[in-house]
Amino acid sequence: MLREAAAMVIARDTNNGVEVCMLRRVERSRFAAGAYVFPGGAVDLQDSQVNPSYLCSTGSADQPSLMPYKIAALRETFEEAGLLAATVRSDTMTNGALREKLQQNSVSFEQVLQQLNITIKLDEIVFYDHWVTPEGAPIRFDTRFFLSTVDNQQELLHDNKETDQSCWIKAEEVLALYDQGEVKLMPVTHVQLKRLSNFKSVSQLIDYAKKEINIKPTLPVLNYDDSGKQTSVTIDLVEGQVEYPTFRKA
Repeated sequence: MLREAAAMVIARDTNNGVEVCMLRRVERSRFAAGAYVFPGGAVDLQDSQVNPSYLCSTGSADQPSLMPYKIAALRETFEEAGLLAATVRSDTMTNGALREKLQQNSVSFEQVLQQLNITIKLDEIVFYDHWVTPEGAPIRFDTRFFLSTVDNQQELLHDNKETDQSCWIKAEEVLALYDQGEVKLMPVTHVQLKRLSNFKSVSQLIDYAKKEINIKPTLPVLNYDDSGKQTSVTIDLVEGQVEYPTFRKA
């Protein structure tokens, strides 16, 4: 079954360059166990039902069909990382109790926005990539990727449910740790980090993403050995074809 999903790259400028928010998924997870990922998850019905009064958009660059994915990316980022992106106010203070209620489905994301008196600037959540998990994978997602930022008042904090570690880190540092065997990454995350490592500022990154049009889904293909065991995945990128070993649990 192919599930609709959304992921969010939260980036910030530092004296050492651009850092991104990353989370480590718990080892018991059915998907990407133990891997460092960007916040994200499946799109829910409630993601298409948020009252427009909590959403601010010029409409100039937005596709209405992307709205549920943007809301899903926002919601999952709040659930998993405790961060609310693209808020109108620059003094946004998140709420741990509300976050837990959202995770337990005892409040909706709209109620979170209402209780925190927050409006989201949808134009500042930029759609920039689209990937589909390959056929043959045990769990499959059709995922839209977004870029955004958070104000400096907010604290990154993993949820200790789906994720057990969190950090702000430069893309090239994560890639170096991967090369040393210190962290696990899915192929899609590795590709995203390589691309992110080319940018020297958040504004440069977002300006580039806003110029991307006609974004087509990336469709990785699984490869098998003679016994039928999955061995690697081949991906056709604009940079050229790449091949990664199949992601496995530890």
